[in-house]
Amino acid sequence: MMNQQNDTDIGSGLNNAYHVTTSNDSPYSRVTMQRAYSAFSRKQNPTALLTLTVKEPRSESVNWQVPDNTLLRKANSLFHWINAELFGRKYLKRGLGLIGFGCIEKQSNHQPHVHLAITSGVPLEKFTKFENVLFNKVKKISLFDKSGIDLQPIESTEADSARVGNYLAKGDRMLTLGADGLY
Repeated sequence: MMNQQNDTDIGSGLNNAYHVTTSNDSPYSRVTMQRAYSAFSRKQNPTALLTLTVKEPRSESVNWQVPDNTLLRKANSLFHWINAELFGRKYLKRGLGLIGFGCIEKQSNHQPHVHLAITSGVPLEKFTKFENVLFNKVKKISLFDKSGIDLQPIESTEADSARVGNYLAKGDRMLTLGADGLY
């Protein structure tokens, strides 16, 4: 049985473990997280940066919010169609597909959008094919519009990878992309 002293120590340890601070010395500060994401990005060496933004309502009288889960569900449908086109219908059984990491971020209008660094499946020499497939498949999903898609190649320099990591670390919710989807 724990005594009172141990309970206090455990409680203060948990409080300290989950305390997010602005101090750059803390492992839970935004600056520390950005450095870690930059280091991760340099190690993963992404080849493309993809942003998926939801369509704006057509009427000013319409005020709707897209839940993050809806955005993820629609993005997963899009990635399934892209993976099937790029790697064949049985891409999952063969262990193929796009892989990457990113974040969901809220825009100024509070709508979510996704930023993803693609780390495999899209070498620079196949970038144009990926771009064509992406813009063709995005037409199938009413939540997205071509104007809300931004796809940029990333040079394989350490500086570019670090910038991508810093950019993605500013988001609200970190994500991973595997052949089986975005989570």
